[in-house]
Amino acid sequence: MTPVIEAVTDPARLGQVYREILAPSFPDTEIVGREEFVAAGASGHLDVLVASSAPGGDPLGVVVGERHGDGVLVDWLAVSGTTRGGGVGAALIAAGLERWLAGGALLVLGEVERPDLFPAHPEYGDPARRLAFYERLGTTVINLPYFQPPIADGKPRLPGLLLVVLAAADPSPAPRRLTTAEVAAVRDVLTATMGEPEADDGQTVRAFAPLDDPAGPRLLPLSRYGEVPVSDEGSLT
Repeated sequence: MTPVIEAVTDPARLGQVYREILAPSFPDTEIVGREEFVAAGASGHLDVLVASSAPGGDPLGVVVGERHGDGVLVDWLAVSGTTRGGGVGAALIAAGLERWLAGGALLVLGEVERPDLFPAHPEYGDPARRLAFYERLGTTVINLPYFQPPIADGKPRLPGLLLVVLAAADPSPAPRRLTTAEVAAVRDVLTATMGEPEADDGQTVRAFAPLDDPAGPRLLPLSRYGEVPVSDEGSLT
């Protein structure tokens, strides 16, 4: 089945997507509340692409992108439990990448759990399988110690993640160095989500530090994620 993929801003439809797809797919530390999601999607602050079997049909999956300067961060990708493995996730990623690159983004970034640190979860999936999915799509990884900033006030940081490149306007393959313009796009995203690094916040300082390398941070094939430093060596289980 080839899903129909539509950009959605209707509040009722956004609420349905949140309830049926997003909320069951993520722990509450990794997702904003329903009202915040609906408001951001309806205003266009979040670009919400929904897959269904027919226009306006029940949602099969969703990908959500957020533009920051010349970069787009994929905040969430999820498919319903009944459609996993059916190509819906790959179709959503392909549609999002085409849309965001056509809109002028230099990089489309995502956050991926390290399978050497995060175990499989009965509700939220297997990081090893998720990494293999992204590797099949040609995803690459930036060599910096990334963590997910708090998704909302009062929620914790999530250390031990990989900052991956789902697509780049520059098609040069990895391994390579990020270009000056790509470094600026990554900085746009990190500054918008983490804030400017403060001297007393070592975790954020370390995340930004590779961007100050005159040669630019390394972009690696995802299979080499083990070379990427970990944002926090503490227990993540």
